[in-house]
Amino acid sequence: MTTTDPSLWDRRRFLGTAAAAAGLGIAALSGCSLGRASSPDPADEAGGPKGFGGELVIPGLDKPDVTFTDMNGDPYPYREKTEGKLTMLFFGYTNCPDVCPTTLNAVARAIEAIGDGPGSTPIVTFVGVDVARDTPEQLKTYLGRINPTFIGLTGSEAVIAEANKAMLNPPIGIEEPDENGEYLVFHSSKVYVFGQDNLANRYYDGDNVRQAQWVRDLPRIDEGTFQ
Repeated sequence: MTTTDPSLWDRRRFLGTAAAAAGLGIAALSGCSLGRASSPDPADEAGGPKGFGGELVIPGLDKPDVTFTDMNGDPYPYREKTEGKLTMLFFGYTNCPDVCPTTLNAVARAIEAIGDGPGSTPIVTFVGVDVARDTPEQLKTYLGRINPTFIGLTGSEAVIAEANKAMLNPPIGIEEPDENGEYLVFHSSKVYVFGQDNLANRYYDGDNVRQAQWVRDLPRIDEGTFQ
């Protein structure tokens, strides 16, 4: 759910700076509404061009220089652990009802379809932004159901906010719990893909990218081509 309802602003706290930071408003945040990551690819249906998906970023974005905590409770210095390797970075939360699992499942099925060779072994990193519920144990269980090679990461709100800001995302929003203790978490749905040069020259909207696009793009990015 993407929203611009001003009545929600006073019920939401943000990880990091104000919602308008870097010129990005609240509308850029996703409340994990249903996306189309597994829907048919129009290029396939129409026999159209097999171009790159996502958005081109020139110059590319550096990996966030932060140390997360991994699913075993160990430090995970992000740049060091992913140095020189095809890496995907996605911010989300394990209680997300649709966008997060849809995006992650699309990536998992694409990796299966690629099989072997370039693009077949990306480091897929999922940062759980809901620090109260996205514990290392919960991340391990959640991702284990999708692809046990995926790496769940957590950390303090400050660390997560720093990494989120480094990727030029709007701040993460967490609503106040309702009477049942339930609450929405608002975060960017962008998936960043870093090549072996450690730069993200493309990012993808998890709401819209299809499995077939991952199958086409991951091998090319792994080989150093991004446009």
